[in-house]
Amino acid sequence: MKSKTSFSLFIAILLLGCGKEIDFNRNLSDSEGLSLYWDHQIFGEQGRGFIFEFYEAQRLENQYELVFDIKVDNRRKNIDIYLRDKIDEGKCPYFPTPDQTDNLCISSGDFFIPEDQLKEGEYTFLVKTADFTIQSTFSVSKDQVKLSIPENDYFSCSIENVYPTPKNLLYGNVIFNGEENTQYAEAFFAKLKSFGLNDTIVSNSPFNLPVDDSGKPEDRHWDTDKHSLAFLYSLNSGFQSVVDISKQFFDNYDLNIYLFTTNGDQASLSKAHGITVFYAK
Repeated sequence: MKSKTSFSLFIAILLLGCGKEIDFNRNLSDSEGLSLYWDHQIFGEQGRGFIFEFYEAQRLENQYELVFDIKVDNRRKNIDIYLRDKIDEGKCPYFPTPDQTDNLCISSGDFFIPEDQLKEGEYTFLVKTADFTIQSTFSVSKDQVKLSIPENDYFSCSIENVYPTPKNLLYGNVIFNGEENTQYAEAFFAKLKSFGLNDTIVSNSPFNLPVDDSGKPEDRHWDTDKHSLAFLYSLNSGFQSVVDISKQFFDNYDLNIYLFTTNGDQASLSKAHGITVFYAK
């Protein structure tokens, strides 16, 4: 999910990571109303956690970045969100629209809360601007996080439940040309299993995983002789071991191997682009 700027994220990380107290006497910015999109994410510099994107109800001729102060208090079970500023980013780009709002746009701002900053339990979720204060309920459990917003005229969200993807899953694809390379892809899978990885499924998955309705990864075949064999394993060893095994098969056979873990690790072993590995913190 794309982050718009590092400025608001820096504020969130500073407050959440260092325990800095919010200055409650600082002025708040005005707002006629806010809507929210939120989700659980795995990949990115921040690691596993929750991304929150707020959008202004009012459309304006200039684009503004919304800047928030965020405080998570696990003792009192509070999540406090204060709209502090709006940074003017200039005139909106022109897009022809049927409702004659070609020169107006919706301002927005986002922030990130790391997964390990939230404990299981029920939080108050306070959204405060110069014009309104709305208190909702944010319920955190291992398998589901729920945002319950009371009926009001100022703050809304179409997403009530988010499902954090389980940790310690390895998934990806082996892509190759030529049916004869199938045996090498299957040998790669067998090698991974010999190191303790096991086939798994995520039944009726509400998670962001590439699986079918039964929770199994899907193979693909196209252009007569091109193949993508998918896998999904429980990860019982370190990601470095998986990368080392993948490099052996990549170096010796005509295979492209793409690896992801739900802990945030990624690796691309591509004949066209080389090897790129990202290790989660």
